[in-house]
Amino acid sequence: MDLILDVQGLEKRFAAKPKQTVAVAGVDFSIKRGECLGLIGESGSGKSTVAYMTGGLLPPSAGKVSFYGKHRQMVFQNPVMSFSPRMRLLDSIGEGLRYKTNLSGAEIKEKALEAMDMVLLKREYGNRYSWQLSGGECQRAAIARAILIRPELLICDEVTSALDVSVQEQIIQLLIKLKKELGLAYLFISHDIALVSSICDRLAVMYQGRIVETGSTREVIANPQKDYTKLLISSALTLADAAQQ
Repeated sequence: MDLILDVQGLEKRFAAKPKQTVAVAGVDFSIKRGECLGLIGESGSGKSTVAYMTGGLLPPSAGKVSFYGKHRQMVFQNPVMSFSPRMRLLDSIGEGLRYKTNLSGAEIKEKALEAMDMVLLKREYGNRYSWQLSGGECQRAAIARAILIRPELLICDEVTSALDVSVQEQIIQLLIKLKKELGLAYLFISHDIALVSSICDRLAVMYQGRIVETGSTREVIANPQKDYTKLLISSALTLADAAQQ
């Protein structure tokens, strides 16, 4: 299985008085085709900054992002905010094809409808606006838009954190389904141990801008090596126990 993404020495510094803020400090990781790598850590650890640099939306201060495919797409935390409130959903989903292909309007519409079918979103919703949908429906639409051009890599930045717990599971199952059907690779950004354990093949744990531990999902959760990873998993288990009581 060959690589779809290789990240080496990635750094990001933001100018701030009296000195620079280092958000990401020398991050290395790779993702194979069809693999899901979970990047986990607390808020402010640098996960989303890594996601934006990996997706080409933010230039790194140092380091290199090597992408070995044709297309990579990103799905964001707030699905409603990622759509124009003035565009109907079907037009928003198909917008990327208008810039990347020479397809006719009718062909783009049909492909957008097919993408809606793949994410189990009713075709009739194509005539609605994003603010007329629930959070889960809107996130399905965002995923449909992302897979429309058949990317090899999907970067998911906290894609379930704004959703209800029951809807979170539905979105995870959808992503697992699409991974199998389309051979997608994922960079899955999350702070939720339970979620990443159900979808990710490997985990990379971030703390203060650095990756402090990597390994298979089972290894990292069952036998964490670093104190921070142990604390992260322990906190997640404590919250899960409290929720069940």
